[in-house]
Amino acid sequence: MTRTPWANYALLAVNVALYFLGYNAAGKAGFERVFRYMLHPDDPMLVQFFSSMFLHGNFGHLLGNMVFLWVFGNAVNDKFGQAGYLAFYLAGGVLAAMGYMLLSGSAPVVGASGAISAVTGAYLVLLPRSRITVLALLIYVLMPFDIPSLYFLMFQFLWNVALTTFDLAGKYAGGGGGVAYAAHSAGYVFGIVVAAILLAVRVLPRDAYDLLSLFSAGRRKAQYRRMVAEGHDPFGFSPRLRSDGARRVDSKTVEQETPDTPAARELLLRREIGEALVRRDLPTAASKYLELVQLADDPVLSRQHQLDVANYLMGNEQHAAAADAYQRFLAHYGDYEHLADIYLMLGLLYGRYLHQYDRAESCLLQAIESLHDPRKLELARADLAGVRQARGE
Repeated sequence: MTRTPWANYALLAVNVALYFLGYNAAGKAGFERVFRYMLHPDDPMLVQFFSSMFLHGNFGHLLGNMVFLWVFGNAVNDKFGQAGYLAFYLAGGVLAAMGYMLLSGSAPVVGASGAISAVTGAYLVLLPRSRITVLALLIYVLMPFDIPSLYFLMFQFLWNVALTTFDLAGKYAGGGGGVAYAAHSAGYVFGIVVAAILLAVRVLPRDAYDLLSLFSAGRRKAQYRRMVAEGHDPFGFSPRLRSDGARRVDSKTVEQETPDTPAARELLLRREIGEALVRRDLPTAASKYLELVQLADDPVLSRQHQLDVANYLMGNEQHAAAADAYQRFLAHYGDYEHLADIYLMLGLLYGRYLHQYDRAESCLLQAIESLHDPRKLELARADLAGVRQARGE
């Protein structure tokens, strides 16, 4: 992760603290104490949409929710930032509560499950290829095994949707045997949809491992398999076969043809960028690169070309585009020997020009850990102090 997930730590602490301070529904006395803070679907109050998501029925309820929040919340917090994650978490809890009210019974409800379902839905979209260690009870022995988060969370989502459906069909009386499955399902849908939209419009940084990239890669593989099935030889010239078995050769002048597919336009742009950089025509290369970013899914150039374009954008005061180019460099070339310099440049961009102080602080701290040049260290420390002052620390 690139930042400490303070917002998630705070949510964990508040939930645990309230439980042990006696604000829980465990026992008659606890139930009476928190009754007015539960969400009452028949007569809801605005405050109950928020208060109910910080209360739990018993210790097992608290423990299960906090384990999920710890495992999945930290990484989502890292992606969203502190304020963004807190807003997303609260909105997920409210939308999950509304889903419960619309789809389920009238019983009062407590618990962070809806908000945590939103978090795990976002995790499914942002980090589907990460692996999760699961403890399974095999007879009397706990057996750990790893499973991709895509399969684990997709199972969780479909399981909750199925139980919500059974609940609506009257298979479970009183809200799924005391579990608000409708709130879980609504939270999952909210998290998946919001995270996908934020990735699609690039409010959240894209990488090669998010769910949208997996779909794009799957689509390209399907296109490739279809071309091969039609007779295309990827390793040499092989004219496609017609339906009658005869070979067909299409004659065309490639240089004069305007590309009519996104893949062809992407290929042409990459070629033009490479030719411009060979000529040291950095303005043209940068302009074509910005076109490429708008066209392709998670585009990146070769290591030196990506660095050249990012440096030019920085020097030309195209700060947002430069930060995006450096971020793509970090995502794809994590073994670069001067990575600390990249973090320093990002810290300067985020702090001085883009005013994204959380990101600036994270990048500058990573730069300070690895920089050896005294002048660069002094610059990084001075900017870090400026960032913290701007945040009022």
